Amino acid sequence: MALELVKDRELWDSFVDASPYGLLFHKWDYIAITGEHAGYRLLPYGVYRGEELVCLAPLYLRNTRGIKTLFSPPPMQAVIPYQGLIPARGFDTLKQGKKEAVMDLIADDLSREIDAISPHYLSLVLVPGLVDVRQFLWRGYTPKVHYTYMIDLSQPTGAIWSSFHYKLRNKIRKAEEAGMDLVRSADISVLYTSIARRFSQPDMNIPMVSRRYFEALFRAYPDHLAAYYLYDREGALTGSVATQEYKRFLLWMGTPRIESGHAGNEYLQWLLVQRAKADGYPSFENIGANTPDLNFFKSRFCSGLSVYMEVCRKNMVGALAEWAYGSVVNKPWLKRRVVSYID
Repeated sequence: MALELVKDRELWDSFVDASPYGLLFHKWDYIAITGEHAGYRLLPYGVYRGEELVCLAPLYLRNTRGIKTLFSPPPMQAVIPYQGLIPARGFDTLKQGKKEAVMDLIADDLSREIDAISPHYLSLVLVPGLVDVRQFLWRGYTPKVHYTYMIDLSQPTGAIWSSFHYKLRNKIRKAEEAGMDLVRSADISVLYTSIARRFSQPDMNIPMVSRRYFEALFRAYPDHLAAYYLYDREGALTGSVATQEYKRFLLWMGTPRIESGHAGNEYLQWLLVQRAKADGYPSFENIGANTPDLNFFKSRFCSGLSVYMEVCRKNMVGALAEWAYGSVVNKPWLKRRVVSYID
């Protein structure tokens, strides 16, 4: 096995397209834009077995006042839930022993490169379905388990509807009777203003997100990124979300609830579930299962839970930096002074 930086955009994107684990988060322009706007040096690694490319690993490096961090994806600032490794197309068809052998070689090559970089803090968050991280654990990494909501769209529409909580179904029926207009748009201005207002609150325990970042992504992927707006009969906005539509239909970002006499967020999600099924997507993913404040709303759609894994490693300096950020720097009173609000 050998680890190399991949410089061929077409090679990278064709590999992502072919892999069952490749998502829009992994595409070349997406990772390049993310690295630029999040302030990290992008390291687009490829793992080779002889001449065969068997895995991609987009990593992001930052050195801040001597503290080196290595992530995939960068933490929350880029609004990417997972990234990590992208095994080749045929990985899932291998027998278990072959899978483990390939993963062992991937983990070995990556670990050697990570050791050479010697970050104080490392985090790799893998995509749902890629849950066997034993090869990393045996090399001293720490595992973390995360969750995401998933609706299986191979079910009949009636079965999906019946799985919703009965109170949710009642709200959706009333919203439908009230009459709503769903608009798909490439204009993120209304959506972004609402998200920015919430992200800018001093109590939000997450870094800022730049409007230019989202505009660059929407320009790069007009066919796969969209903003959806739901309006009532009077033309008032009752709900808005951003989606990713590539291999799966992913509810990517939502705005805080808009005060209205209608259940706009609930009806909007139901309309999008139906749209995703009609367009032939196999699944509808609603990220946010790891946020307690969102779970009550999202779980009422009775989505199944999918697991995804994170592997971490930190030395004493990295642990201290993590503690300082979580316990001191990101305190609301200090954040007001040292962190700029979204532009």
